[in-house]
Amino acid sequence: MKAAGMIVEYNPLHYGHIHHIEETRRRSGADILIAVMSGNVVQRGEFSVIDKFEKTRWALKAGIDLVVELPGVFVLQNADYFARTSVATLDALQCDDLVFGSECGSTQTLKTAAEITRTDAYQSFLQKNMQEGKSYPTSANDALKTFLGEQTPASPNDILGVQYIEAIYQQESPMKPLAIPRIESGYYSPIDEKQAIQSATAIRKHLFKGKDISPYTPPYVQESFKEKAPLSLHAYTPYMRYLLASHSPRTLVRVFSFEEGLENHVLKHHRFKDMNDLIKKLSSRRYTYAKIKRSLMHALIHIEKNDIFTFSPPYIRLLGMNEQGRNYLNTIKKEVPVPIISKLKRDKHPYLDIELKITKLHDLGTKEHTLRKEFDHVMIK
Repeated sequence: MKAAGMIVEYNPLHYGHIHHIEETRRRSGADILIAVMSGNVVQRGEFSVIDKFEKTRWALKAGIDLVVELPGVFVLQNADYFARTSVATLDALQCDDLVFGSECGSTQTLKTAAEITRTDAYQSFLQKNMQEGKSYPTSANDALKTFLGEQTPASPNDILGVQYIEAIYQQESPMKPLAIPRIESGYYSPIDEKQAIQSATAIRKHLFKGKDISPYTPPYVQESFKEKAPLSLHAYTPYMRYLLASHSPRTLVRVFSFEEGLENHVLKHHRFKDMNDLIKKLSSRRYTYAKIKRSLMHALIHIEKNDIFTFSPPYIRLLGMNEQGRNYLNTIKKEVPVPIISKLKRDKHPYLDIELKITKLHDLGTKEHTLRKEFDHVMIK
């Protein structure tokens, strides 16, 4: 059986994701679609608007055959580490293709960019830019522009696409990358009521304002939000005030991603209106919005530097599957190089302990009680 891999967040799932799923199956000719999915936290440095178990249900309804979880410690990373760990997971599951959304829609353009990032000349430009005090994303973009000019991938999905391809190169994976052109709506585009496909960013804004999302999402997604309110990072404002009041530079510097004086920068801004106000105050030429949000999430979850000791996926956690996914898994499981976890037990990996902590915090914000679901058997459709 041929398997195609996808790296997803479904925050929330919408008609653009349905297009991605349908095009992945059509263009790859795959028998099995495998999604490695961010769980209760997402790469942009926030909690997911809804719990991962609901997102798993959506994914199976939308046509995914096997859903596995990307550990939260890997989700809350820069694009390169996020890509590296996601690709490694799909490679371990023997995916033939990696199919991802792209603003430019050209696999070759993204391959060219990825090849440039492997050169000494690019690395030299990158280091020069960073020494000038620019953030890593800005430094990387400026370095690429030196070689590609106006063809430099600058949109979020294209930047991730370059990282996916680079990860495939690094890991010498036989997976083939395939870019699916994004249609109708850009990553940051506002709602356009004339079209069905909208960006997840715009849909989240609609959700937080209590507006109707039915034109842009499948009915089963709409039903979920009739029962569950969307979770915003702003729900954690009082907890963050407490953390910044109780931390010192000596204790905060132990938290993962706090280095080069970031702990002092953060503690200087312990008075703030809400999370958005804090993030805005902390962001600068050196520290991007995403960097600040991920760092604050590490502090909120209390992930210390010594808690993350490997970026090689130490296990594969199953969240859901259908019958085809289960059959596929049975054919390859003896060849998968890491343990496959379908049900949590007492002897958990340290990263799973962090996962449970993330779920507890997610429940704290939503007033839900999903922690018990962590110990259920894998969801089967």
